[in-house]
Amino acid sequence: MTTTDAVSCFSRLEALGLIDDEQCANAAVRPRRDDAEAMGDPARQLIWMVSQRIVSHADVVAIAQQSLNAVEDGPQRERNAVLLEVLPRLEALSASLDAQLFDALLADGLITQDQCARMKARPSTLALDSEAHALAVMVDSGVLAESGFDTLMARVESEQARDGGARRMRIMEDAHARFIAIRAVRQAVIDASQSANKRRLPVSILGAVAMLFVGYHVYAWMGAVPGCDDLSTRHTVNGMISRVVGSADPGSAGMPRLSQIREVGYAPAREQRGCSANLEVMGESIPYAYVIAPVEGKGGRFSIGGAQPALVEARFGKIGEDGDFGNKAEPIGRVQLEAAMRAALESKRSALADVMAGAAAVEAAFAGIDLDRTREIADIEPLGACRVLRGGASYACRVMVERNDPMLSMFGQPSEIVEGEFTFERAQDGKAWQVSEDFGDAFARALAESRARTERDEKNAAEES
Repeated sequence: MTTTDAVSCFSRLEALGLIDDEQCANAAVRPRRDDAEAMGDPARQLIWMVSQRIVSHADVVAIAQQSLNAVEDGPQRERNAVLLEVLPRLEALSASLDAQLFDALLADGLITQDQCARMKARPSTLALDSEAHALAVMVDSGVLAESGFDTLMARVESEQARDGGARRMRIMEDAHARFIAIRAVRQAVIDASQSANKRRLPVSILGAVAMLFVGYHVYAWMGAVPGCDDLSTRHTVNGMISRVVGSADPGSAGMPRLSQIREVGYAPAREQRGCSANLEVMGESIPYAYVIAPVEGKGGRFSIGGAQPALVEARFGKIGEDGDFGNKAEPIGRVQLEAAMRAALESKRSALADVMAGAAAVEAAFAGIDLDRTREIADIEPLGACRVLRGGASYACRVMVERNDPMLSMFGQPSEIVEGEFTFERAQDGKAWQVSEDFGDAFARALAESRARTERDEKNAAEES
């Protein structure tokens, strides 16, 4: 089989929505890409791609969970036929694929012969996708104690100058991040199961979905901005959620799904679309929102990122005549207002750097997540024009802030919305803006009021149930 034929075959998998263009290109340049047995048909080719770690087994399962439950028509019938052939064969192969990873960890000196043998003896139905993933599962299962992992991390860090040392350090760092994510999602699933009969899910399940899905997962389209309820959009968002939960806990039941999708607003000046929906899981509905926006530096491509529903409503619910966001914080301006608030908020947070490293580790377990969204202040939205206090020099502005609590973020808790009125003043240079001296107290009051309001809403909802 020629390379051209191989690429054509890969393109068929891409057309069926089983791989993306990056995976297609990656597979086309791999050694033995023209292996006739591996490339003979889409099903065998997909199995080969999983065995080469180009596509994860969890990705295939996530796609199947959506596709096999949908009404068949045209290409979907072919896609389902491929999946029905691939799924049982991948499950049968998962143990041998995992064994390759444990052997690699042993060869790298990261695990012992006994640990390798114990992991190979464990049943496997979902192939792990990397050495780091395999190492994280070993820690989670107790085959490698957490204290032993810490000792191993220290040793690998001290050996970075040796051949392959940097690569082994990357494996360790990725394994640590994945272990934190596995624990966060599993706890969320446990809490959800225990609360299945309640009207509202506990904070932990909402937190796991929010924390692990409010990132910046790039799924690209060429051309016009996709609609909130387009088939491709729904397929992408459902896949994002399923892959996050499934990769951390493959045995979890009740994968979330979107419902009641609507467009909040479209800002043509930025080519951004704000969308609102519900996440349905275990018979419960969780308010959810996402933003479709251009990928910077990738002309014509767009991505989807989860977002706080309240912030999406505030930002996209008011689009100006210029096609841009309507909340412009006049006369200060959106950019200046955000810069002033971040300067005040983030300058006092350096002592929390070590704590926030834990939250960053959670996001690092999933590729493509926007680092900005893991900051303590994830987003800022002015709520209209500012009120004059002292002409040209001082204004009171109502602002909505999305905040990640540093401690709670480590355990998958959701970001919180803080809303309040804050004073902004001209800086000494007469050009820039800064917050007033009482900003710290004002923000603390706004945080307390927002949390009290959230508690009241949750109490009322519980009483109604």
